[in-house]
Amino acid sequence: MIFSQNVIKSTEEKFNALLSKAGRKQQEILEKLAETEKTMGEDVAFATKWIYANSPMSDIANYDFELFRNTAEHGVYLRSNSPFAKDLPEDIFLNYVLHIRVNEEDLCDCRKLFYGILKDRVEHLSMHDAIIETNYWNAENVMYQLTDIRTISALGAYYSAYGRCGEESNFGVNVYRAIGVPCRQIYTPRWAHCDDNHAWVEVYCDGKWYFLGACEPEEVLNKGWFTNASSRAMLIHSRCFGDITNEEVISKVGMATFLNNLKLYAVTKRITVKVVDESGVPVEDAQVSFGILNYSNIFSSAVLTTDANGEAGLTCGLGSLNIHVKKGDIWCEKMVFTPDIDTVEIVLKKDEIEYDKWIDFVAVAPKDQIVNGAKPTEEQKVLCQKKTDAANAKREQRVADMFDEAAARAVVEKYGYGEEIYNILFESRSNLNNLIEFLSDEAFTPAEKEKLLLTLSRKDRRDVDTDILREALTLTREYKCEDEDMFYKYIVCPRAHFEPLTKYRQFILDFFTEEQKAAFRADPNTVWTYINDNIGFDADIEYGQIMTLPMGALTVKNASLLSKRILFVAICRTLGIVSRMNPLSQLAEYYTDGAFVTVEKVEKGNCTIVFEKEEDETWIYYPDFSIGQLVDGVYQTLELSEEKWDGNTLTITVTSGDYRVITDNRLPNGNLFASKYHFAIKDGETKHLKLRKYQANLAEMLDNFDLDEFKVYDADGNAVLGSEITKNKAVLMWMEEGREPTEHLMNEMLDQTEDFQELSADIVVIIRDKSALENAKLQLVLKTFPKIKVYYDSFVPNVETIARRMYVDPEKLPLVVVTTKELNAVYACSGYNVGSGDMIVKILNNF
Repeated sequence: MIFSQNVIKSTEEKFNALLSKAGRKQQEILEKLAETEKTMGEDVAFATKWIYANSPMSDIANYDFELFRNTAEHGVYLRSNSPFAKDLPEDIFLNYVLHIRVNEEDLCDCRKLFYGILKDRVEHLSMHDAIIETNYWNAENVMYQLTDIRTISALGAYYSAYGRCGEESNFGVNVYRAIGVPCRQIYTPRWAHCDDNHAWVEVYCDGKWYFLGACEPEEVLNKGWFTNASSRAMLIHSRCFGDITNEEVISKVGMATFLNNLKLYAVTKRITVKVVDESGVPVEDAQVSFGILNYSNIFSSAVLTTDANGEAGLTCGLGSLNIHVKKGDIWCEKMVFTPDIDTVEIVLKKDEIEYDKWIDFVAVAPKDQIVNGAKPTEEQKVLCQKKTDAANAKREQRVADMFDEAAARAVVEKYGYGEEIYNILFESRSNLNNLIEFLSDEAFTPAEKEKLLLTLSRKDRRDVDTDILREALTLTREYKCEDEDMFYKYIVCPRAHFEPLTKYRQFILDFFTEEQKAAFRADPNTVWTYINDNIGFDADIEYGQIMTLPMGALTVKNASLLSKRILFVAICRTLGIVSRMNPLSQLAEYYTDGAFVTVEKVEKGNCTIVFEKEEDETWIYYPDFSIGQLVDGVYQTLELSEEKWDGNTLTITVTSGDYRVITDNRLPNGNLFASKYHFAIKDGETKHLKLRKYQANLAEMLDNFDLDEFKVYDADGNAVLGSEITKNKAVLMWMEEGREPTEHLMNEMLDQTEDFQELSADIVVIIRDKSALENAKLQLVLKTFPKIKVYYDSFVPNVETIARRMYVDPEKLPLVVVTTKELNAVYACSGYNVGSGDMIVKILNNF
């Protein structure tokens, strides 16, 4: 046996305790484990058992035994045969090579596939060089593109060739684990200097952890476009699902342990919160939450419990934190600036809140201080660019090969589908042939298939199993609905929320008796009653960000509130009942008497809040303001993203209670000028609240920097002086097409099309050569803003010279410089900066 006795003993205990709660899955798993031990040996059987023992119950419920066994089999092979995995510390191997789960992604059987593709490419390389080379392969196959909140599987990302940062990093972690390199996904839950978050990966190489951008290759480790940004973080964390040593634990949520990884990235300090009562006696077991102000909301980034001395400690960055302390029904909070304190003493007593008054405060972001940033040589930079260009070309060709235009046009024309179906096929990537086969299935009418496909999300088109669609159409044909759109959207559609899609209808039809189904149809409220009477929720064996899918929930009888709502919709739609999850509140609802009604017991609000603004102001819920209701000592942020302004007012209906509104004003240096407003509202009352921001004088926040003369080149190769292109007000953008930070900047420009079109300044885009013009996103930007002036530059030495003059990182692109007169710059940023488009507009409109 390749596993230690300590691990074997602890695993047996955890496995038996967890499996005893797995319902009908228990016997199936035990039988298949016994068969695995006979046919594959005790190591594979135990590795399978270890993965089960350290997985959330939702994974046990949602996925087949074979997925766990196949992953375990490959892990055991690596432990015995891989030069990277064979000598690893046991806890590192178990958590970061063997384990199947990364975070909240849809699981898949991908490890053997990725290993088979990469084996010959890396087997003769050192661990360090294999990591570098593998990330070029990652870039050959997946690139960044913003998508919805469902985290696609690693295979889903691979077969569609793109994903958001959480999907890129999940893909990257699976690839590295597949070749035996320990890897984990790293998150900043919220940046301190801008309104966003980000995910990347760390690899364990020769006894140390290093970071890199997933699918963003470099010739060195500890380098990524986010290196500077991460040095300004207040907290950076990762998750693991098994026992781990030598790590700082900052929270434990069910089966997931959150680890503090900040020291690798930033200058840190250890702060201690000491909680005492009004008599000065230490308070044990008080909950201490460390919050970061982001998107006008205080986000809880770590939650600890005080010890017998009333203390809880956290390693954090050098900036502002909101410390919230709660025990029982008493709570209080305090904003602190960590460089000024080592220990914060908080007296646990009811906060004395000032109501009906705007209170201004400042949240300071840490300064840019890199602690682990590798510097590639010039030769390495050139090599990286050459290999990255080749990787991008391979990926783009691979994507082009995925689409068969003739086949797509043929099926559209043969069955008379609309242009929307052609667009779906174009976006489907490697799922194209499956969708064409479905669209050609003459068991269903073209209209049925088209209307169903149009109910799915854009991401679904890339990874949906078309058998799910066939089941949905087949088992709903007998149902009728006067409104055809509602029929397809709320009965036939298999999606309730952002859960992975599965075939569940036949299972549900077989699961319930005819009497039960008749009762459910007669009164859908009884569906919700059944769910709550028969399915509980044990948070200690779950990971709250994962959803237990309908079949799994009915099998293991354990599901979160969100999973129960998904199950309600699944049962109702299976039985022909129009149902949904409310897009705003997420409450489970069914349709009756011309309206959707919830089956959940909720307090109906009869209070009104009317937000007001000035005529020329734009207020967006996240990032400009948020509102939270005080519930059990914690402000729970309301979801208002679907609410719309009516002129200068935004009206919402709420329940009575205490509320807090936060507004903020992000400054170019990353700090926040924020304001908060507390108020109470009684039953039937209406509260008018005019929003305001804590204003800073923009001119006072900006400096004037004289730039040295520099040269760029026009399309004909003629030199153009910097003094010429800055003769008028201008924004200069050195862009690195195809890279995430540049793509993000261009997306912000497109999101603010009207603002940039009306900008009374020159927009200057500077690229390396004309091949950059082949980039689709850049083409769209140039088409949208025809007044853009395009120049060419090798970027050497201009980028480094100008960036250093403006005190921004010369190694991060895009480089954005705002000038107000000839060779006079007032603002610059480089790399990934959420809100940089808005900042450019604000600055130029104020000069």
